Amino acid sequence: MRRLTGLLAAALLLIAAAPARAGIASAPGRDLEVELVTYGPGRVYWERFGHDAIILRDTRSGEAVSFNYGVFDFDVPHFFLRFIRGHLLYSMAAEYAGPEIAGYIAAGRAVRVQRLALDPAQASALRDFLLWNLEPQHRRYRYDYFTDNCATRVRDALNRALGGALFTHTQAPAGGRSFRTQVGRMLAHDPPLLLLVDLGLGPYADRPLTLWQDAFLPMTLADLVQRVRLPGAGAAAHPLVTADRQVYAGTVRMPPAAPPQLLPPLLGIGLAWAAPIVLGARARAGRAARFAAAAAAALYALLAGLAGLVMLALWAFTSHRAAWANQNLLQLSPGLLLLIVPLARALATGRAPMRWALGLTLLLAGLGTLGLIGHLLGLLDQRNLHWIAFALPVDLALAAAAWRTRAR
Repeated sequence: MRRLTGLLAAALLLIAAAPARAGIASAPGRDLEVELVTYGPGRVYWERFGHDAIILRDTRSGEAVSFNYGVFDFDVPHFFLRFIRGHLLYSMAAEYAGPEIAGYIAAGRAVRVQRLALDPAQASALRDFLLWNLEPQHRRYRYDYFTDNCATRVRDALNRALGGALFTHTQAPAGGRSFRTQVGRMLAHDPPLLLLVDLGLGPYADRPLTLWQDAFLPMTLADLVQRVRLPGAGAAAHPLVTADRQVYAGTVRMPPAAPPQLLPPLLGIGLAWAAPIVLGARARAGRAARFAAAAAAALYALLAGLAGLVMLALWAFTSHRAAWANQNLLQLSPGLLLLIVPLARALATGRAPMRWALGLTLLLAGLGTLGLIGHLLGLLDQRNLHWIAFALPVDLALAAAAWRTRAR
């Protein structure tokens, strides 16, 4: 998943026009060697999930070309708007394998190369498809983080060449993994980004995956093909991977085997945030306690309301299916933005808030509570207990504080 540069574009034209046509494109299937190369995570946020490519090698000439589906261009018109709305176009590209691998090693990213047991006809079919896909009218595609990315495109190209055998062997459940748990693993070393992404994921991200769907991650795809066995000429089957070597271990930390537990820290933060609001709403609270409560309430209403507004916009105005119908909206509502001033004024002065503000505060606390009940009863299908644990204590504290000031 890399930016398209002038150098890469020049390499693409060079490979597509000359060497590929003279070597890779004209080599008979028996002389083609197919490899899956997997690159570990990088340090930049768009590199956190890793990358992969298919290498075709002409065993006679030694020419090796890497085909990958992870190219995007920051300079396209309205890049960030396209990115936010889920309309960003990615592109397929090709370059010589040696310099590409050397570039990833220089960046400190792990490199794993697996040789695949495609017969001559399958290797030729894969080569023909990749060269067709490389043509300008075919190389661009609408990127989707989970269902149509650099890894799924490589997976699909291999499956096509294998006559559907890869799909057939990967329909078993992926051990309870989901898009959310896999995202949690890959972003575990970047907590702020992990929290932002996890907050924005809706129930779609919690569906149990099959092994085929789980291969949206390059490293998962590499582990998957390692286990696949293909039918042979007789009754015996043979492994799809004939050689597996770690070219470079990398200096960037690899993701953990499981995602971090978010419930304890988020519950602690939520309780700590609610405490000054409750204490500052007491009848005998001092001036400092009241202003601390007002500041905590206003800051929460601002941040939680903005979070709710973004979640609502992702649902209503973008193509990010994984963000639709986000049940965190029950606790982190855009309606909190309307309460910033009324709650801050009520807590700072000890005066009762306006009736509509009191009613809205109680309504939002009630919705958050219903969200918790629905989650515990299994009526809601989003794995968001950690966000409920963060937001609901503050929502309830705001409601209790508003009710106390009203009663004075």
